[in-house]
Amino acid sequence: MKIYLAGPCDSQHRSIMMSAAKVLRDLKFDVYCPFELKIENAWDYSQEEWARKVFDADIQALNNCDIMIMISTGRDSTAGTNWEQGYMFANFKPVYVIQINDNPTSLMTFCGCNYFINTYEAHLSVSLKWLVDKIKENKIGEYAKTCYTTLT
Repeated sequence: MKIYLAGPCDSQHRSIMMSAAKVLRDLKFDVYCPFELKIENAWDYSQEEWARKVFDADIQALNNCDIMIMISTGRDSTAGTNWEQGYMFANFKPVYVIQINDNPTSLMTFCGCNYFINTYEAHLSVSLKWLVDKIKENKIGEYAKTCYTTLT
């Protein structure tokens, strides 16, 4: 199973995303992480050319993956992550959101996924393992999609 791991890639959250990728790879999944993308000779391109290369690589990865796991920090998530989620959902590919805090959640994030988990950063590894076990067993539908935060 190929997983597209979406989420915040800024310096504050990079370690969280790297930990999530490691957990999934340790579980033997093929994981694409946008924040790991390296454009060969990036400094030789204009900002627009570089941006197009990143965009095209991410689109190809979204098209080639089986599911998306999105790490969310709530309504303040990034435009790129939100766009990726919408693209996957519109293309009828499963989207699983793990929100790692109790910040308010966008109704679009909550409604635009197949499953939503509220957890905390300290429990992310356990939540990821639980989620992928249920996905592999095709039992995710047995659990109610709940949101413990305020939908805004």
